[in-house]
Amino acid sequence: MNKYFAGYVTLNTVWSVTDTQARKLTHLNLAFAPMRGGETFMELSDRQLLEIARLRKANPRLAILVSTGGGGDRGHGEATSTPEGLDKLTASTVALVEKYDLDGIDCDWEFPGDTGIPEEKYQHTALFADYRKKLDVLSEKTGKKYWLTTAAGAGEWYLNRTEIGISHQYLDFINLMTYDSNTDSSIAGHHTHLYESKVPGCPRIQSADHNIRIMVEAGVPIEKILIGVAFFSHRWDQVPDENHGLYQPTPFKNMYGPNYTEISLKYEDHMDYIKYWDADACAPYLYNGTTFISYDDPRSVQLKCQYALDHNMGGAFYWVHHDDAGSVLFDTIYDCLNK
Repeated sequence: MNKYFAGYVTLNTVWSVTDTQARKLTHLNLAFAPMRGGETFMELSDRQLLEIARLRKANPRLAILVSTGGGGDRGHGEATSTPEGLDKLTASTVALVEKYDLDGIDCDWEFPGDTGIPEEKYQHTALFADYRKKLDVLSEKTGKKYWLTTAAGAGEWYLNRTEIGISHQYLDFINLMTYDSNTDSSIAGHHTHLYESKVPGCPRIQSADHNIRIMVEAGVPIEKILIGVAFFSHRWDQVPDENHGLYQPTPFKNMYGPNYTEISLKYEDHMDYIKYWDADACAPYLYNGTTFISYDDPRSVQLKCQYALDHNMGGAFYWVHHDDAGSVLFDTIYDCLNK
């Protein structure tokens, strides 16, 4: 099968997707449409509509989806707590698809169960099912295919809080977030690595390989899973100078670091950082004796995409478009998936 190549772009940077890039993508997710009053809200400006029209002209086959919620949004659980609320939410999202002539929905309920309400596990499944039902009705009306995807958390916690082994039946594919795997942590380490590192001190098993395998074991066909690439980094400060900072305890938790464009143009060659490569984890990192930065580079991205090909995965996706202004990681994904 042809591999999917999906990207996320923020609503205020749709202009950053070039015509050439549009021709290489299979799916583009517009991020984000948050919950307001139990409904999905997104108001596109004339400028944004012109940009979307430009992308469609460049690639008529490009599927453009509305991405609902996002990492900072906690509205899905409350909105879907009753059948009436569920219908209101899904109807409002499908209305956006109709209004802007989009190609589907990327349901970005990233943290079901964060509220401590166990019923969200089943509301999560019900949300997918109702989206699929309403999109199928719309498809009968228009004769057009509508996509339904999701951004899924990577790890046992997500499998425990969802029925993804069952609910995947409603989805065309899953964007498995094989990044952010060492966040909210005071241990400096990889956040977007392919395999486990052999350097001691890692707080938990968290590699892409591990998280893909346990999702498959939970019942998700591997051909429906896309591997995730990070165009951004995480950084830790005041990291002890041992093992070049890798898996060392720090007094502070991680924060977002520079994006890949900044890293490639400034941090790798023109600052006091040294670039290291963890051959076991297949992941790069930067360290200057006190600050540790974890990220994806062309080498790690190529290995991730090769992994996707070798394991018959659905393809690859990335967050977020404007963080790779030079199209270096973007082109690496495309070239590997289509070699």
